[in-house]
Amino acid sequence: MKKGLFGSPIGPIRYRDYRLKSPLGALLPEERRESDFKGFQFLGAVSAWFVLGCAVTYSAALKSAFLYIFDFSENRFVLERRFGARQGDECHFALDPDDGESLFRFGENRIVMRAEKEALSKKLDVRLDDGTAISLSFSESRAGFETLRLCTQTGAAGWTYAQKVAGVIGEGEASGPFGQYDFAALGACAHHDYTAGFLRPETYWNWACFSGRAADGTVLGLNVSNGVNETGQTENCFWVNGAMVKCDHVMIDFDDENLDAPWRIYSQDGKADLTFTPAGGYHATGENGKIASNFHQMFGFFNGELKDEGGKAYKIEAMPGFTETQYLRW
Repeated sequence: MKKGLFGSPIGPIRYRDYRLKSPLGALLPEERRESDFKGFQFLGAVSAWFVLGCAVTYSAALKSAFLYIFDFSENRFVLERRFGARQGDECHFALDPDDGESLFRFGENRIVMRAEKEALSKKLDVRLDDGTAISLSFSESRAGFETLRLCTQTGAAGWTYAQKVAGVIGEGEASGPFGQYDFAALGACAHHDYTAGFLRPETYWNWACFSGRAADGTVLGLNVSNGVNETGQTENCFWVNGAMVKCDHVMIDFDDENLDAPWRIYSQDGKADLTFTPAGGYHATGENGKIASNFHQMFGFFNGELKDEGGKAYKIEAMPGFTETQYLRW
């Protein structure tokens, strides 16, 4: 497995060809590659009016998904669903982050995340048993968008590949019992996270992400975290009209006894200095055998400042986005 930053699509992740070893260097049986491989994707859209989040999680022990729409004007969830795979359900995880399809079917509910290499596009397609239909898409080909692609060492013998996009224009719509949301008409911007590899069986991270337009029309996106990819490189960056600016290590400070209190996000190199004020959150906690989760994804608004390599400052005012704290045993 090659590690480091990549400037172009990497093709399929051939984890079955990887010579997975124990921490002491012993070659592990081939079936351990299947049991130890893990992946997840998160696709969302935000605007001043609403936030949409959808995630799929894939491992031998856990195949699940969640989906929600929170309406800021009504201050409530208009859609909130959680799914866990049962016997007869269908779950496939795309091994090519730029050209493939992840399909999760839970009974009559269907979630598809699709990537098309030729158009450098991503699409979320959802059909639920209550009549909900969601179609969200965006393209990274516009204005030469610079996608983050990174692979780093994980533990003694594993590795993690992460691919991230934020600050792109979202298109499509959501409709259902809650009414209709036209993403373009509401000025929605989108983001996508793809992570896969031999991650730690016990994983903990904090994360912050936003997408939106500044007052002068500049499209900005932020995607930073700590706790996963921090061996020689970080996955921290922000985008200005598609141009990526890498950041150093990022601190994400919050009160774990009051997640609704303001969060502070700042990088050691001074490129990011932000405050996040939650408007709500999606929470999933529990334990079942080998699986455990303490997951809190907050959504709300960022204020503060970003600085690019040349020191140019970008004022962040009421930019919609997410923060997250996550412990996962999977």
